[in-house]
Amino acid sequence: MKRPIQMISGVAAILAIATSVAVAQQLTVEVNRVSDAGVGEKIGSVTITEDAKGAAFKVAVSGIPAGTHGFHVHEKGDCAAAMKDGKQEPGGAAAAHYDPEGKKSHAGPQGAGHKGDLPALTANATGINETVIAPKLKLSDVLGRALVIHEAGDNYSDNPENGGGKGRIACGIIPGN
Repeated sequence: MKRPIQMISGVAAILAIATSVAVAQQLTVEVNRVSDAGVGEKIGSVTITEDAKGAAFKVAVSGIPAGTHGFHVHEKGDCAAAMKDGKQEPGGAAAAHYDPEGKKSHAGPQGAGHKGDLPALTANATGINETVIAPKLKLSDVLGRALVIHEAGDNYSDNPENGGGKGRIACGIIPGN
């Protein structure tokens, strides 16, 4: 009689491990509006997964102005406003774009620049609902960092600053670390 119970316990343990591995392969990030006053209301979420193509970011946010918006992984998992050049910068506590190799170059997700560059997002009248792929990133790279949506588009150049992305309008902290 002990064998069937042991088999059931073993199968249950295997299923529990498989479920926890599946859950570990997906992260959900709450995205909030940011301003120079700090972190505002929740406007959506980003679900991050990883496969052979890299990290996928499924973005579902509302209340973003229509048009193209820069999208980046930033160094620090903090969306608070911070002082920059003598004034409060929305989401400034997230620091610079994620650049573990010190390339200090903004060259886009396919380019030879830093790893924090993500494909630009396009908002319509209802917001953003799209998935973008970052081939140079893994889930382990982004744990505990911030995702930032910028006010304007991104030309993946260092001129103007942030590739023309302008200010930060939304931010979310990626769980982990």
